[in-house]
Amino acid sequence: MSPNHRQLALSRRAVLAALVATAATPGLGVVAARAQGADKAAALLAQMPGATSIVQGSGRRRLYVFFDPNCPYCHHLYLALRGRLAGADLQVHWVVLGMLTSSSEPKAAAMLQAPDRLRAFETNENDYDFAANGQPGGGIEPAATIQPETRRLLQRNLQIYRSQKLFGVPVLVWKRRGGAADMYVGVPSQQQLTRLLGDIA
Repeated sequence: MSPNHRQLALSRRAVLAALVATAATPGLGVVAARAQGADKAAALLAQMPGATSIVQGSGRRRLYVFFDPNCPYCHHLYLALRGRLAGADLQVHWVVLGMLTSSSEPKAAAMLQAPDRLRAFETNENDYDFAANGQPGGGIEPAATIQPETRRLLQRNLQIYRSQKLFGVPVLVWKRRGGAADMYVGVPSQQQLTRLLGDIA
């Protein structure tokens, strides 16, 4: 990456970080990553069958992650998880939201309307900060039209997210080996992520 491209990427990332922190939608804003209550986690996990997600990995164990296409913190989590999927017996279900910026919903729609949703998701993350249209955030081109069914699926995901009065993205939800549900808001450290992934049933 050239110095100019690196500087541009850093500038775009700073813009997105500020937007995440001051998003106009009530109740948003990234907060310090912290463990959440077991009751809230259980209520959220119970709703996951009704969410629309993009599945990465083919293992038996499942980790659910609420994310926004333009969220820089979600992108950092994607990078942290990418190298841990091989041989981990793990599926990551990326539950897409479209709430942080004006291009978030069209980008989320572009993923769900793509012939290959996983490929579209990975394009968004692998080209993060380098969208052809120059917009900061995820690298996928926003959908020109959001189909009614796509809008319904995105609204359902947002409804599930808001049902527990959550603040910030990403939100990680999983079933623990002991059977209880657990969740985490934010990006875990490498050590925390190792423990978290080892705890998934």
